[in-house]
Amino acid sequence: MSKFSERYDYATLSLVLIRESMTDEIINAICTTYDLLAQKMVKNTYPYRSDFYEELEKHLWCYFCNNRLGDFYHDRGFHIVATKYIKSDNPWYKKIDLIEETLSYLFNEIKKGDSSYYDWYQFFVNYLNNEFKRLNFAYRIVGNRIEEITSEQEIQSIEEALLNPLEGIRIHLQAALKHVSAAQEKPDYRASIKESISAVGVCCRIITGEKTLGKALNKLEKNGIIIPSLKTAFDKLYVYTNDETTGIRHELLDPKYTPTADEAIFMLISCSAFINYLTKKKT
Repeated sequence: MSKFSERYDYATLSLVLIRESMTDEIINAICTTYDLLAQKMVKNTYPYRSDFYEELEKHLWCYFCNNRLGDFYHDRGFHIVATKYIKSDNPWYKKIDLIEETLSYLFNEIKKGDSSYYDWYQFFVNYLNNEFKRLNFAYRIVGNRIEEITSEQEIQSIEEALLNPLEGIRIHLQAALKHVSAAQEKPDYRASIKESISAVGVCCRIITGEKTLGKALNKLEKNGIIIPSLKTAFDKLYVYTNDETTGIRHELLDPKYTPTADEAIFMLISCSAFINYLTKKKT
C-alpha cells in the first residue's frame, strides 16, 4: 500500500504543522533569539556593566543543567549553555524547558525592579513567538509558559479530511496545505485560506446540489444536517473570505491587510473538521 505522502505528492503534514519535534530551521531561530538577546544585554549596559547575559547563562548552568558553579568559568571565559543545549541531541521538550527557564529568570529579575529586564523579556517573547509563527511551530509563549496551539486531534482532523473520497475536496485541501507550508520559499496564506473555504464549498454543494456555499449552508440547516449556530459560524467565515478588505476570494481593496499563518492554519483546521462532520452526517 502506498504511503500518504506518495499518494498526495506531499511529504508529510508534520512539515507544515510542526508538533512534538523541532526542525533545523526552528532550532536555528531559537539560537538566533539567544544571540540577539546576548547582544542587547551587553549593548544596552556597556561600558558600565556587561555581565547581564553572563548571569543568565550562569543561572542556566547551575539551576537548569544542575552543574557546579565552580566549573562555569574556564580559560576562554564562561560556558554558553543556551545555544549549545538547543543544538544538542536532547529531546525537543527539554529544549522547551530551557526556554521556559529563561523566561522565568528574566521575569524574576523584572520583579526585583530592574526595568532593563522588562525590555529584554519583551524582546525575547516577541521575537521567539514571531519565529514560531513564521515556521509553523505548534507552540507559543503565553505568559512565562509555552503552550500548544495545534493539538494532535486537530492534525488528525486535517489528515482525515485529506483522505475524503471526493477528489475536489482533496485537491483544495492539498493546495491549502502547500500554500501554508513553512517549507515554501514564500508561503501564501491568502491563497491557503481561499483553498480551505473552497474545499468546504465543494463538500456543501455536492451534498445539497446548490450552486453557492451560502445557499448550501441554508439548505443544510433546513434539512437538520447542521444546527443554526454552526451554520452561523460558517456563514461568518464565508463572509470573511468574501470581504473586499481581505482579498481572499475577490480583489484586494485594502493593501494593508495581510493574512497571517495563524489565520491560515485556523481556517485549514476549521474547514477540515467541518468537512469531516458533514461527510459523516450524510453517510
